[in-house]
Amino acid sequence: MINTALELAARRHGNKVLYDAKGNPSVFVPFYQMQSSFLDASLPGHAHPAFTTGGTLYDRILLGQYMASELETNGTLYSLPGRAPMVSLGMDPFLTRMQAFRYGVSGMTIADHGLILLMCHKYGWNPHGNNNYGHDYRDGTRWETGKSITVGLKRVQFGWEYTALKPHTSDLTNQPYNSPEYWAKGKQVGGVPVESQISESNYSGLNTITGSGPRSWCLGNDVGSLNDVVGNANEQVYGVRLVNCEIQIIPDNDAAAPGADLSANSTLWKAILPNSSDDGYTLVEPGTPGTVHYAWIDGKITLVARELTDEEFDGVQRNTVFKDVAVDSATLPYVPYILKELGLAPIPGMTVPGRLYVQFTRDERVARRGGNYHSASDAGPAYLIFSYYRSYASTFCGGRPRSLWVPDTW
Repeated sequence: MINTALELAARRHGNKVLYDAKGNPSVFVPFYQMQSSFLDASLPGHAHPAFTTGGTLYDRILLGQYMASELETNGTLYSLPGRAPMVSLGMDPFLTRMQAFRYGVSGMTIADHGLILLMCHKYGWNPHGNNNYGHDYRDGTRWETGKSITVGLKRVQFGWEYTALKPHTSDLTNQPYNSPEYWAKGKQVGGVPVESQISESNYSGLNTITGSGPRSWCLGNDVGSLNDVVGNANEQVYGVRLVNCEIQIIPDNDAAAPGADLSANSTLWKAILPNSSDDGYTLVEPGTPGTVHYAWIDGKITLVARELTDEEFDGVQRNTVFKDVAVDSATLPYVPYILKELGLAPIPGMTVPGRLYVQFTRDERVARRGGNYHSASDAGPAYLIFSYYRSYASTFCGGRPRSLWVPDTW
């Protein structure tokens, strides 16, 4: 089906609508090739790894403007506005359903997310999002039951700010959205909740409809760019994982290649062996001595170039504000630049919000990014969590499609 309004809106912002074999559309935002040194002067003067897939350097990549959603139950996943985001799906089924689209569509990778994080760092972008049950915690206080309400008090419900008109105790009979005698409706500060998730025990909702939030929820405050990049649901990240807390990646952006083997037993996984005299590195087989790991030292997640001891694998999830992730200079005198390009280590002086979580286990842990509807101040473009096994599914876990740029589709 050709959606003329969707096409017109996309073209207005320089975006691209692609169609699958059934004629169903997805909207993608092009990101044009840029050098890592353009994003931060401390990085090398070569194209950011997000633009190299299968040995080909692309002029641009296409990232889904919206979080993945479905049009048919258990069907293909799309990038479309006005839909309930797809959640409660494991890593591998998510990828399969995104790849069911054509044009080399897959899931967003660690290279893609690293690019976005560095753009936020360079331009000072700090997108808001659904990190407080429908709105951003910085934009208002959530309405709750059992509270003493005074005249003039402001509360947020279902994405809108309301001002109390008379004193009362809040309960389900005087909710702001349907009690004009108690509340005056004001400005929009959040998104439209997924209706099926609203109940008497959960009167604020959880996820919000794709693209339903205010302009501040868009990357760079640009309504034509990526929507909902912060909060709503942690987005699945492909091409990176932890095993034994060793950071393992798939080189360049090969995790985005059609048919790439991203399974737990894939031979594509590589560990990062740092240089001893500069910030270079070599990609080596996982388990090679001296590769980069995350450890917990002096109350912070710390980058080390050694294997962890048995005592360090205690199964506990720990976290550190991303910009404050530490480096063990004794084992890692120079941080490999690839870690910064991929958003696995902070650039010195970085202020982009978000928190890094690591589960200190020997088992495989895959990554999700951005935060979710209850992350509050922990959410942000730098939010990165390595606590989930690949089959984990929840309402606070989602995804986003991306595509290789195919010139004959423009």
